[in-house]
Amino acid sequence: MNDLYLIENSTVLKNLLGITNEKELDLAEAELSRANMMLLYENGFDDFSSGGFCFIHKALFGDVYEWAGQYRKINIKKREQLLAGQSVWYSDCINIETDLDNAWKNIGKVKWDKLSREDFAKQIARLFPALWQVHPFREGNTRTTVMMMTFFIEHYGYYFDQFLMAESAGYVRDSFVLASLGENAEYEHLEKILLDAICTEPIDYDDVTIAEENKKERYEKYKSKDYIPAKHEYTE
Repeated sequence: MNDLYLIENSTVLKNLLGITNEKELDLAEAELSRANMMLLYENGFDDFSSGGFCFIHKALFGDVYEWAGQYRKINIKKREQLLAGQSVWYSDCINIETDLDNAWKNIGKVKWDKLSREDFAKQIARLFPALWQVHPFREGNTRTTVMMMTFFIEHYGYYFDQFLMAESAGYVRDSFVLASLGENAEYEHLEKILLDAICTEPIDYDDVTIAEENKKERYEKYKSKDYIPAKHEYTE
């Protein structure tokens, strides 16, 4: 089987925009998903389940891909620079639904409203990477996971610095990778940025002084200037 998501004889994903150039598609996808993310956030969301995960993915990428919100039908890998070109072991496509449901069951066992902010961040860092590692969709898994994480965190009364996460895309992805290595998993990297992003008071992004202080004290330490996201690849 070949990668059924690609335009024939191309490395470009089939899309609803008729784009055949990879860079153009990346740009259009980023702009549309960002706009849809803002709309979804304004409308609110509280469906913390596998179905809710699919809903978010469709809301973000439905303008670009026909398969948005649908589990992938092939197995994929992504060469991670952090792992010397190796890939995290994603769920087999036939096990996606089961693995995703199991991840939510583990999240549901925690008494989230009883935790301190520090313990809350620690549990998020240990349990949400399991959702990400399933990688249920052909593309857009990290953005979907972060969006779900945003709603989940704010559901429990915290404020979440989404801009910090967006500005630190390379660090966030690497943190998910390091938290998905089984017995060798390192959760402290994701926990570190979550402790900065999970706030007890609202963030006034319109306040120039606050914005500059945030950029200096919090944003810069997570920025990766040489971060270039790799593409997912089909694998048997």
